[in-house]
Amino acid sequence: MQVKALSLEEKVGLMCVVGMPSNQVDEEVMETLSRNHFGGLGLFPHNFENEKQLKKIISDLNQRAGTDHETPEPFMIAIDEEGGSLANFTEFYTDVPGNRAIGLANDPLLAYASGRLIGSQLYELGFMMDWAPVLDVNSNPLNPVIGVRSFGEDASQVAAYGAAFVKGMRESGMVCTAKHFPGHGDVDADSHVELPTCHLTLEQLYAETLEPFKAAIEAGIGAIMTAHIVFPNIPQSHHMPASLSPFFVTHLLREKLAFEGVICTDDIEMHAIKNNFDPSEIGVLAVLAGNDQIIMCHTRDFQEKVYLGILNAVLAGVISEERIDQSVERIRVLQNKMKQYRKQANVIPRSLWEIHAARLAEASIVVDRDPASLLPLKQLKYVMFVPEMERLTQADTTFNKPFKLDSYLKEKGIQVETVYTSMNPTESEQEEAERKIRSADAVLQVTRNAHIFKNQLSLARLCAASKPHVCLVLRNPYDAAELPDASSVVLICSSGDESMKAFARKFTGIAVS
Repeated sequence: MQVKALSLEEKVGLMCVVGMPSNQVDEEVMETLSRNHFGGLGLFPHNFENEKQLKKIISDLNQRAGTDHETPEPFMIAIDEEGGSLANFTEFYTDVPGNRAIGLANDPLLAYASGRLIGSQLYELGFMMDWAPVLDVNSNPLNPVIGVRSFGEDASQVAAYGAAFVKGMRESGMVCTAKHFPGHGDVDADSHVELPTCHLTLEQLYAETLEPFKAAIEAGIGAIMTAHIVFPNIPQSHHMPASLSPFFVTHLLREKLAFEGVICTDDIEMHAIKNNFDPSEIGVLAVLAGNDQIIMCHTRDFQEKVYLGILNAVLAGVISEERIDQSVERIRVLQNKMKQYRKQANVIPRSLWEIHAARLAEASIVVDRDPASLLPLKQLKYVMFVPEMERLTQADTTFNKPFKLDSYLKEKGIQVETVYTSMNPTESEQEEAERKIRSADAVLQVTRNAHIFKNQLSLARLCAASKPHVCLVLRNPYDAAELPDASSVVLICSSGDESMKAFARKFTGIAVS
């Protein structure tokens, strides 16, 4: 449908992407979508439990929205599928190591393979749009929300890996979204909870964080998501969050970086925005800044206020209808890309997913050091200490997943007793650990952000002083530098099943089914 044929209400609705509270496309969901002509919907783990249900949701949304993969303008259904710590399908699909795990090996082709595999899974489900990859350069080790979601700490590496991931996704028929512009890597707060501050200057942005987004644009990225971060040392932003700042969205991204695709906000119901601005003004500010899509996936009343805020601003002359038309045109181009990419898709057959995931997982595991030649594992009696995972950020789907490494090691004939501790092992937990160590020949220790949860390091020193000690770093790689020099350290940066199987294969020499 031509832009001119749409009503103002339809055009404003097309710019809004919402969510749904239920696990089915019921009348309430359809009434929400149709009343305000919302142009897209984001899905989250609470919306589905299995593959069949998810496929039905996507089919029902397309059918009830009056679209399918053959129509000129497919309905936009998106998800945050990054692999690793933000993976939505591990209950029914092979899991894929995340960005930081992939980034451990010096090979951007792994990112291409990751993008192609994740894209193939999304294609199978019926998606045409992914809110990935994360292109933030994780330059702050204390960053609570990016961390292992980033390809690394070096801008050139993140750029190369990000562009390769985009190409892999495209080959599998997916349009993807680079995030979080201009970079969410150098903060120490989580925008799901509060409004973070980044102290980089504009010169430092150009030198450190924009390179991955430039590379993604050159690779043909379909959309770029803006970040809810304030940059006090960039006065042109007038202390506005980047997502609501004309300087960042229009001047820097649209004009300086010459990005012609769709610009969308990160979810404006995140507390960084929701707690600091009225919903009736958020959408207006986002559109005036230059965003084409406003993402708001959780609260119906909030969505209504944002939509009406934009509509009333156009009627009052605060936003011109020409400005709305520009965004609608870009969204139409993106929808055509979605359709085109799906028709051209060259997906990995489902029967080969596990093989591809296994190769990725094994290639991404790196030995940081092994001074006492403790690897591969020996026929010894091991005790393994594992910190029970907490949910470190809302952008994490792994915190409640079972940890299966011990079972995979036992399949190899490795004797291992697993002892779980809190993320910051208490004094009594460390005393109990000391008793366990006495009866073991050697110690395996899992670390999960020990550089933040320092008592994991205390436990590591206790282990290393007592018995041969192998550390498996399953979260941020920064733990390695703070672990005892005498310890063997393996960087995995993932706790997914495929990574655990790969460790068991690689460091015992026996295949795991």
